[in-house]
Amino acid sequence: MSVPADLTGLWRRELITTPDGGRDETTTVVWLQTSSWYADLRVPADRPARPGATCFADYSDAELLDLAAVQGFAGELSVGDGVCFWRRDLDYQPPSGVPDEGAFRLDGDLMIEDGIHTPYQEIWRRDPQSRGDLQAWRREDGLRVRAGGYFMDITEREFPLPPGATLAEIVRAALAAGDRATAIDALSMRISFGVIGPDGAWRITASTWPWLEGRTV
Repeated sequence: MSVPADLTGLWRRELITTPDGGRDETTTVVWLQTSSWYADLRVPADRPARPGATCFADYSDAELLDLAAVQGFAGELSVGDGVCFWRRDLDYQPPSGVPDEGAFRLDGDLMIEDGIHTPYQEIWRRDPQSRGDLQAWRREDGLRVRAGGYFMDITEREFPLPPGATLAEIVRAALAAGDRATAIDALSMRISFGVIGPDGAWRITASTWPWLEGRTV
């Protein structure tokens, strides 16, 4: 599969709107696209912070539930006739059964995406530091992709989530049953985004494991 060069690199979402008046420009959303494989991470601005935490066990039940609102997914992108189809081989949330397809328009480093199966519009802007050095490493347990000075690394959870429910619903049910271990297992998929510094260090700036932020891969 070969993605057009105009779509490769690191894209940051500036805004999403929905027909019902929904609007979000505070969630940190990054989409890193190589010539085939891609990865996407979406961290809400109100995600709980726990200074000094080293694992999920350091978070309260309420905080674990809030962490379940994070989204992230990865796979291969197909492009044709002005439409992108993001195949989700790896997904932090349970499979929804709805294809991830959007019509797109490009204006240089600006992209406007309109949902096909779900009504929304997203505005994306490409980071100029992400051109060149497109690389992807597919592993049995995950994926690592790179675009210029940025990377994303994913390690899958040990068991698949059941389709239909949201991750928050799965975590909530486990916590209500007093089963924190199952709730933590459901949250255990690791998706980390970061920057490659001039010293060659790959430093994490956002992750589904918050305590990794600021550390190097």
